[in-house]
Amino acid sequence: MKYLTLLLTLFSFNIYAEEKKMSYSLTLEKGLESELNYGYFYATRSFNTKFSATYGASLSIDSPTSEPYFDMYSQTINLNYSLTNNLSVYMLNDINPHFERTETWVGTTYHW
Repeated sequence: MKYLTLLLTLFSFNIYAEEKKMSYSLTLEKGLESELNYGYFYATRSFNTKFSATYGASLSIDSPTSEPYFDMYSQTINLNYSLTNNLSVYMLNDINPHFERTETWVGTTYHW
């Protein structure tokens, strides 16, 4: 949890700026059959109209196989650059709970 707090602090340094550059999302879900609970947090910072960075954390919440209350099981850092209104390229890094990079993904997304 201390790592999540640290990353929230780093990503929200401009929260009171006049121009809104940060956006956040929080998703909570429960498996009806498995009764597992998960949470997903994302913070996105736009640096300009074309470039943005997103931090994501995935948590297991009060599940029988996890630590009490919260257990962070994955993190991602995604860098995204828009080439046109419909086309963007990205680099996504998977990071384990010990802040070690486990995989890097590169790709492109077409929006319509």
